[in-house]
Amino acid sequence: MTELTVSALAEMVQGRLIGDGTRVIRGIGDLRQAQPDRVGFVRDERWADAAKGTQAGALLTAAELETDAVQILVADVDYAFLVIASHFHPKPQAVEHMVHGSAVVHPEAVLEEPVQIGANAVVGRAKIGAGTVVMANATIGDDVTLGRDCVLYPQVTIYDQVTIGDRFVAHGGCVIGSDGFGYKPEGGKWHKVPQLGGVRIGDDVELGASTVIDRGAVNDTVIHEGCKLDNLCHIAHNVELGRHTIMAAGAMVAGSTKVGEYNIWGGQAACAGHLTIAPHVHLGGGTSLLRSIREPGEYIGYPPIEKKAWVRLQKQIVDFPAMRADWKKAQEEQE
Repeated sequence: MTELTVSALAEMVQGRLIGDGTRVIRGIGDLRQAQPDRVGFVRDERWADAAKGTQAGALLTAAELETDAVQILVADVDYAFLVIASHFHPKPQAVEHMVHGSAVVHPEAVLEEPVQIGANAVVGRAKIGAGTVVMANATIGDDVTLGRDCVLYPQVTIYDQVTIGDRFVAHGGCVIGSDGFGYKPEGGKWHKVPQLGGVRIGDDVELGASTVIDRGAVNDTVIHEGCKLDNLCHIAHNVELGRHTIMAAGAMVAGSTKVGEYNIWGGQAACAGHLTIAPHVHLGGGTSLLRSIREPGEYIGYPPIEKKAWVRLQKQIVDFPAMRADWKKAQEEQE
């Protein structure tokens, strides 16, 4: 089990120590349930009372508290928590080479040791970087390049012709490189349009469970570095997501749309195809776009409007019954 002194934790997050730095910490704990070998965290003053009675051995806090626990004062509690939690619960990484006996690996596959391939996984004629973990029942097709220190959780499927950078994470049930949705009507039938492109994914991208990235029709679908997609997102063929874009659960981007860098989309936000979304656009949950957005800003609703205007509109809707009653009363008094 990993353990560190409070002093070492304080140094890790560049915090100021108050109390006994020799206490040993073995993990993260909730203020109300933590034991003396756990570090808790106080995000704001609402938790100050809980901090008084906590049994946690140490606390991450932005301001000094009245508590028996050792305190680590930091400027940003959430980020300090992230750093310490990542230390005690690191992302899976291959440290020794291991291919499970039930796995099927193409004889021309290139595995840069160390790599871990789990039970019943299938690896085609692919290249996999060192440190990568491929868990049980994952499938990797031909002509796939998977970078270093990646993690594929169980049941992830990567089709042929997909290129992925370093430190990629795909949670269970993700599908990358499935056919885009392209059909042509002719003679009373729908005829499938072959999807001939691939998928290119940059470094430090993470996909939530059951998220799907379609391959391009001719050119590639592109997910640039640092993008983070929640569960059940769908990125259609020939979409381009700009750097460090983040999307919450159920977000959907229709084909050939270009999304600028540093976008933030709430849950179930969606857009039509062939649009251009500016950098630094924030979409509230459930927002639906039928037209391009050319200017950065916060938008919400259907059709989307700037968030400040939307908030004013919602207030007016809530106030409308009372306003109508006042108007009706004024009309009656005039009669």
